[in-house]
Amino acid sequence: MKNKKYPPYSVDRVNSLKELLNLAARKYGDNPAFTFEREGETISVSYKRFLSDVEGLGAALFDLDIQDAKIALIGENSYEWIVSYFSAVNGGNTIVPLDKELKLKDLTALLVDCQASVLIYSEDYKDIADGLVDERLNIKQKLSIQRDIPSMIHQGRSLAKAGKAFVDYHISSERISTIIYTSGTTGPPKGVMLSHKNIASNVSISLKNCILFGVGLLVLPLHHSFSFTAAVLGELHCGCNIVINRSLKEVAADLVKYKPNNILLVPLFVETLYKKVWDTAKKAGKDGLLKALIKISNALLKVGIDLRAKLFKQVLAAFGGEIDVIITGGAPIDTTLIKGFRDLGLKVLNGYGISECSPIVSITRNQYYRDGSVGLVIPDIGVKIIDPDEHGQGEICVKGDIVMLGYYENEQATADAFDGEWFKTGDIGHLDKDGLYLFSPLQESVERSACG
Repeated sequence: MKNKKYPPYSVDRVNSLKELLNLAARKYGDNPAFTFEREGETISVSYKRFLSDVEGLGAALFDLDIQDAKIALIGENSYEWIVSYFSAVNGGNTIVPLDKELKLKDLTALLVDCQASVLIYSEDYKDIADGLVDERLNIKQKLSIQRDIPSMIHQGRSLAKAGKAFVDYHISSERISTIIYTSGTTGPPKGVMLSHKNIASNVSISLKNCILFGVGLLVLPLHHSFSFTAAVLGELHCGCNIVINRSLKEVAADLVKYKPNNILLVPLFVETLYKKVWDTAKKAGKDGLLKALIKISNALLKVGIDLRAKLFKQVLAAFGGEIDVIITGGAPIDTTLIKGFRDLGLKVLNGYGISECSPIVSITRNQYYRDGSVGLVIPDIGVKIIDPDEHGQGEICVKGDIVMLGYYENEQATADAFDGEWFKTGDIGHLDKDGLYLFSPLQESVERSACG
């Protein structure tokens, strides 16, 4: 990692998710877009086929007169989950991704709040779908991801070819694309309304800081905005092959089998992987040797000699041997984990975001980092700190195309969240204006100086 400033990457700007998908299909065509396992078989879906499947399901939804609707989506990560998302929003509907871990009463409350008329659900959550009987609900149609969606995709392909209603449907960049509900830890959940422009611009701009390539392993739940925006939309924009992880229990096996070049994880998972490295070394009686090799490697790095790929080949093999970056966000990460993985030749790129900002606000660059920071503010947006204390720490505020439309049917909460065009995140940090790096108040200034 050279760790020097360099120009932003050149990225094609898109203004809607439909533009993003069409661009990716044109650029990457027969290249694999998704890889997943089903009933013991490994399935690969090309970019062209993905577009065809989205258009097929979209045409089928049109045929069912599902337009301008709010469509709730619940289930484990799957190819059909992603097709359902794109088909819904690219046909002028609003998708409402739901946390599958929520209790029935909490899911009911969210569905009542947004008045979703369609529910797309996985069979693993059929009991939840069947249990939604509250008279306040507006659900008129329930579609099973396993039983209904595949046949709708197949039948819809002929509809899409015969009539171009879905294919030619124009999406305004200002149109609401999704409603994402906040966790509700500081009060009742609020529905964050994001437009096509909010999300598409976040993808385009974020990639100017951090580019992706090759194979990406999708692990994080798709209902999280960070997971869907970065691990699906960002990967598609870059032409990656997205491998859908079978389950959390299979992450280690999938790393070895599919040899990903990048993976997005929450800090707790990064910590677990790092601990496993040292536990494995200790069990083999090689933890002392590993420490010694790290010292030798770091000394060589100071004089411009990088032997990490050779010295730690066996360690890196547990991650598939091809990992270029681990991207993490969603919570603070211990800087020692970032430094520890860097010693072994693995880059951990930290970031900061919030659903109301679609969600990425800052992310470390592929070849430029500052330990203790949550990354370089992405281009083309505004970030400032208001009411800073004597250490420069204050509330992070953001403006630009990535900022939400507002909270669904909650004018007071929306008004309270804005100061003019500035969205007040409620998060505390301080800003290095020279590098536009955001820092957590938990980090010491000495850590910031490591980058010069």
